[in-house]
Amino acid sequence: MKIFNQPIELIVKPGPMGGKAAGAGNIRKQFAAAGLPVDDIVDRSIQLPVKAGQKRTAKSMPGTQANRYVRTRITDAEMNPWDAAHLGARALGSGVGFVEPDMLNEYVVDRNLDVPFKQGIAKGKKPDTDNVDPDWQPAKNMIWHLGDDFSQLAKARAEVAGLDTPVRIAHIDTGYNPSHKAIPPSRRNHPLERSFIEGEDACDAHDRYTSGTGRMPGHGTGTLALLAGGIMKIKTDDGTFNDYLGGAYFADVFCLRISPTVILFKTSAFAEAINYLTALCRAGTPVHVVSMSMGGAPSRAWTEAVNKAYEAGIVLVTAAGNNFGGVPTRHVVYPARYNRVLAASGVTFDRKPYFIKKLTEMQGCFGPERYMDNAISAFTPNIPWAYGNDSAIDFSGAGTSSATPQVAAAAAIYYRKYAAELNALSPWQRAEAIRYALRKSASKKANPINSFKNDFGNGILQAFDALSIPVNTAVQKTPEDTTPWFPILTTMFKSAPKSTPSARLQMFNTELEQLIFYNPDLGFLIDDGKRGIDKVGARKWKTFTEAVLAHPDTSEALKKYLMATHGKGK
Repeated sequence: MKIFNQPIELIVKPGPMGGKAAGAGNIRKQFAAAGLPVDDIVDRSIQLPVKAGQKRTAKSMPGTQANRYVRTRITDAEMNPWDAAHLGARALGSGVGFVEPDMLNEYVVDRNLDVPFKQGIAKGKKPDTDNVDPDWQPAKNMIWHLGDDFSQLAKARAEVAGLDTPVRIAHIDTGYNPSHKAIPPSRRNHPLERSFIEGEDACDAHDRYTSGTGRMPGHGTGTLALLAGGIMKIKTDDGTFNDYLGGAYFADVFCLRISPTVILFKTSAFAEAINYLTALCRAGTPVHVVSMSMGGAPSRAWTEAVNKAYEAGIVLVTAAGNNFGGVPTRHVVYPARYNRVLAASGVTFDRKPYFIKKLTEMQGCFGPERYMDNAISAFTPNIPWAYGNDSAIDFSGAGTSSATPQVAAAAAIYYRKYAAELNALSPWQRAEAIRYALRKSASKKANPINSFKNDFGNGILQAFDALSIPVNTAVQKTPEDTTPWFPILTTMFKSAPKSTPSARLQMFNTELEQLIFYNPDLGFLIDDGKRGIDKVGARKWKTFTEAVLAHPDTSEALKKYLMATHGKGK
């Protein structure tokens, strides 16, 4: 877990009865008494749009989101954020349901994107083959991923072109560039767009292009163009492309900006963005699909937000993640790892896993098999990427960031064709039926290096073939997502507590999951990728417990708990 030398921020969730314990005044008072001075407390009420004809304002129609966001005066260099969370939970007592750090999540992207204004392919310019990454096929400037031999998106979107069914997609990323020609006017200044970044206009999701080493602005523009970009005329190595760049160009798409940089984003920003979309659905403004090309460590706030969005009928498509030589992890990241989310993993031009042995080359996350039940693979890298401030397009699009909008576009296309049948179902059934069609139609024609499921999940996206799958009205509801339970927190060798664990145990459990997420060597002690932690034997749990106690990232609170209950793992 990295130290950013930033003030520790906490997410405080009220208990079932709510009340005074989670009030700002009591939090400030009790935290101070516990030695945890508070700088600021924010109640980020969900901001819904106003009625047509009224002036748009960030203060319109506040929602009922009850979480409090507390910024302390103690930095993560002074205290482990989880120790601050446990200190705060003890101070507030039973009136609070859960406290967790508002962590900065790191999402791995291609280092080549660190130069946001490089020269590339624009209208009227000659192809520059230096744009592609020669480590991957095709080593040419081509717009290939839309084709019948790949995602089938061009054929699928043509199939529904004559329909006028409204489809709404939320695009969660770093925002968008309002001047780029790949971004149609309808995507700009959308009434539903929002920024969840402190200090910004809540109704303005455009990318401020904050530059600097490692910041990589413009990521949202690149993914938005793949999702719903307009007509672009581009000279390529195999002729002139003059068509829609986006797989779902027809959709009503609006942007939610959750980070000024794709590299780091707060846990709370994603949770609040999803809660906002759920509130829209409940208020009568349906959101059918979400595309998010970011991800990170597990969070209780994320789990709850994902569960509510699924119940509201939203198809959540998020990136499986990227890595360099297995760092930070080769496995699927959150929220893509949740069962109620469609994970977008990568498959290359030659239908191989998005994997390479070259340590300095970005590659995709996938596996183990138990995390791939709801994964769909889409094509990457070396696909078109919109960047800069005008019409610049190059062919260096990479990562599962590029795969995600393809899967989301296919979900929107399916909804557009079968809207009448889907709308007759309950919200969760509608989402599940779309997920079913994409999984069922996925191609099994690929070249795995391990097992097919481990490398590609359900298979390779086939957007047109999905349209031949009738709406399945008999789909089963996916169980609520949770964080995998660590048996060492209750009885050492039992798989789960007999009753609902206390808030404190759930906090310890979330911390353990974050520990193994950020430290794969620690996780490997109990997880070889072949079986779940409920199958781990006593000896491995003992070794794991001792490793957790010795690890520098483990909070003192968790160490004390493990020492008291398991005697150093003995």
